[in-house]
Amino acid sequence: MEFLIQIMFFLLMAKIGGELAERAKLPSVLGELLVGLALGPSLLRLFSPDPAMNDISGIGIILLMFLAGLETDLEEMKKTGLVSLLAALGGVGLPFCLAFLVGYSYGWNTVDSLFLGTILTATSVGITVRTLMDIGKLNTSVGMTILGAAVIDDVIGIIVFTVVRGVSLDQEFSVLGVLELTGVMALFFIVSLKAGFWLSDRLDTWVTRMRTQEASLAVAIIFVLSMAVIAERAQVAGITGAFIAGIVMSRSSRKESVESKINAIGYGFFVPLFFVNIGVNTNLHEITMLGMAVLVVVAAIGGKVLGSGILAVVGGLSPREALQVGVGMVPRLEVALIIASMGLTAGVISSLVYSLTVAIVLVTTFITPPLIKLAFK
Repeated sequence: MEFLIQIMFFLLMAKIGGELAERAKLPSVLGELLVGLALGPSLLRLFSPDPAMNDISGIGIILLMFLAGLETDLEEMKKTGLVSLLAALGGVGLPFCLAFLVGYSYGWNTVDSLFLGTILTATSVGITVRTLMDIGKLNTSVGMTILGAAVIDDVIGIIVFTVVRGVSLDQEFSVLGVLELTGVMALFFIVSLKAGFWLSDRLDTWVTRMRTQEASLAVAIIFVLSMAVIAERAQVAGITGAFIAGIVMSRSSRKESVESKINAIGYGFFVPLFFVNIGVNTNLHEITMLGMAVLVVVAAIGGKVLGSGILAVVGGLSPREALQVGVGMVPRLEVALIIASMGLTAGVISSLVYSLTVAIVLVTTFITPPLIKLAFK
């Protein structure tokens, strides 16, 4: 009964926090995260990390990555052009290297340093999109470049996470091992996409013949969970399997119906629990190395601005436009938190890295809107 009360309280506080964030023109996710921080050891200490809650909120990760996959259009990615691809590569490579160097220079082991770099690769453009809409710059070449780069950025970030996770679980780092793991993962991507598209087409046919209530939703959930389990069995992260399941179903005739229902289940229950639980599992008091924390935040912001910006210039944008693209790529949110959560659950990162991730998310989310407005003046 106490666990049910905890779920009820988490959901209530998540929706209150989310509503307040939305009214402040911030993502509701940020409100849910701040509520979790307030309830956990960082502030009020009302709740401690709970393994059962970790398991339930873990379903939220799977559904969130599935929805991200549903919104990823492979054909549109091909149309975003060379500039978006270059901006994404720069926005992944430089922050990754800078964060790794910061961690390693402070005496961290290779695994923690690699994970810190991985966490800084992903981009969340929700804040950017909202700000660009406010200033009427979303439907411009720069706005479209940012959107295209962010999609590619997240895909690359998930690939990097899968490779680093595999290396960390082996507890040793070698170039040969990374190449071997990358090859295995590439094979998994190719096979799962080919087989997934084939199976999805047949599931569409079978579902139309079924008479039971919500058969389409049940089959979709089974498909997502199956892909996550297969990915784990293949030594690939479960979230990668869920992401591929979303990509596969993005071209299904059932996409809109499934997306609507998974949205209801996910954002009505599992996803809010996930983000509140992240806050509860975070202890900002563990960030005792303030100098290092500042360097990591600088790497998170500067790495995106310079990495994406420089390669955007190479792709043909003017320095001013490239700066705008780089600033638009600064925010971190969902994917960074998911990567940190998976790393902590797998026992391959420290709680300090986890807490640093939350701090990075908070700083980059709050600093992006004024930076964008300044860049577009």
